[in-house]
Amino acid sequence: MRIESNMAQEEQKQEEYVYCLNCSHNFPNSSKFCPACGARNLLYVQHKDRITAGLLAAMFGLFGIHKFYLKQYGQGLLYLVFFWTIIPGVVGLVEGVRFLTMSDAQFQNK
Repeated sequence: MRIESNMAQEEQKQEEYVYCLNCSHNFPNSSKFCPACGARNLLYVQHKDRITAGLLAAMFGLFGIHKFYLKQYGQGLLYLVFFWTIIPGVVGLVEGVRFLTMSDAQFQNK
């Protein structure tokens, strides 16, 4: 029983750290860059906030601001080009409601 808990703790510690391919240094997975050499952590994932994206879509969906926030620049430019048709505003409002009603896990997978 005690051996299993020690093994579980060791596995948990290993999951929290990543191995730098550039300098062979172990550092926390939450870091964007290796503290030893400055190389980018390829496993670092920056999550966008669902509530922020939903509110931006509901309020400024006409101009595609939420698309720029989600780093979907091509779609954001389309919203900007066609904002005068009001269609992006309606689509943005629908997307805003969708973002606000889905779970965080669904949003991050999307």
